[in-house]
Amino acid sequence: MQALQTKSNIGEMFNIQEKENGEIAISARELYKALEVKKRFSAWAEINLKHFKENRDFTSVLTSTVVNNGAVRQLEDYALTLDVAKHVAMMSGTEKGFDFREYFIQVEKA
Repeated sequence: MQALQTKSNIGEMFNIQEKENGEIAISARELYKALEVKKRFSAWAEINLKHFKENRDFTSVLTSTVVNNGAVRQLEDYALTLDVAKHVAMMSGTEKGFDFREYFIQVEKA
């Protein structure tokens, strides 16, 4: 749990974006990677975002990545509110998900 010990580490774990209204947004792809989920991102996102409302709890965004042959590929991502990111992380069945739950419990106690 070393990477999750201080509040300031949230900004180090994720590329935090500030939305126009001042809310924090976290990339679903970054959360997915941090949780070390084994299933495909699209399947994971569909399952984990089905109870949330688009344009309130998350927004769909396009990102790009460079693939092996040097071409740029468009990827679907989601900008999650901090509350949604916390919810998804704490409900994750992965070991990293457990670490996130422990981290947020400690933050609440502080």
